[in-house]
Amino acid sequence: MTRSFPLWRSLAALGSLLAAVTGCSSWDTWQREKIFAPARTDGSWYREPLAGTDQFDLALASGDKVHAWYWQNPDPKAPAVLYLHGSRWNLNGSAFRIERWADMGFSVLAIDYRGFGKSTEILPSETSAYEDATAALLELARRQPDPSKRFVYGHSLGGAVAVELASQATPAAPFAGLIVESSFTSIGEMVQTTKYGWIPGLPILVTQDFNSKKKMSRVTAPVLIIHGTSDSVIPHTMSDQLLAAATSAPPDLRRLLKVEGASHSNASRSGPAYVQAVQSFVRDASKAYAAPAAIAGK
Repeated sequence: MTRSFPLWRSLAALGSLLAAVTGCSSWDTWQREKIFAPARTDGSWYREPLAGTDQFDLALASGDKVHAWYWQNPDPKAPAVLYLHGSRWNLNGSAFRIERWADMGFSVLAIDYRGFGKSTEILPSETSAYEDATAALLELARRQPDPSKRFVYGHSLGGAVAVELASQATPAAPFAGLIVESSFTSIGEMVQTTKYGWIPGLPILVTQDFNSKKKMSRVTAPVLIIHGTSDSVIPHTMSDQLLAAATSAPPDLRRLLKVEGASHSNASRSGPAYVQAVQSFVRDASKAYAAPAAIAGK
């Protein structure tokens, strides 16, 4: 049932909300601060990268730098994944999940967006995150020249960044599949799940929308979406909506894994079902990508 409120009450609530944030310099600035919210202190789970990880900086045309980790699987033919983390935690805070991808047999390239970790200190934005991920995708292509073995993975906010890369008509570098975990349809729709969600027209005021649901229809690559059913941060039903929106992805390679009881951050630790879903998807997507190329080469 839709809740209805008098117009004056809606405007009063919106006015109070705007008044609360104008002290943070601007509406857009406030949104960027709240959406990205880089943690300034390390959590107890933060740790250093795997032994043998190459730590380096990607240089952007602006002169800014994007700090990166690259762990090379001993097998040069192993698939490689671009790992895009979500808000708050930097690379060290995401190390446990990065290690999980290495354990599953991948070479892993992971980055800190500008504003996080050792990357250039800025207030991140939707645009800057996309720029950073694009630079990283080009680096992944340099490290793994075979596009049938390249994949892009994003967790939470990173899932929206990954969708942006996959939705581009001409990607910076082609890759075989998109994997999105614990992510949302858009920031506008996420706002509607908060205590301010009843305010009419509030999503229109969102300046950093990360509208994955809209972009999903343009994704032609294979898609695997993963979500824990006990996620208290992002409703797992948003992953159902993302899957439904992926109308241009190959039907047999448009997959959804719901991890029963998993939270926002621990689905990768849930056991063999997660590993099997990822590895079978990567195997099938790699074959699907390589087959047309092989036919064309005959």
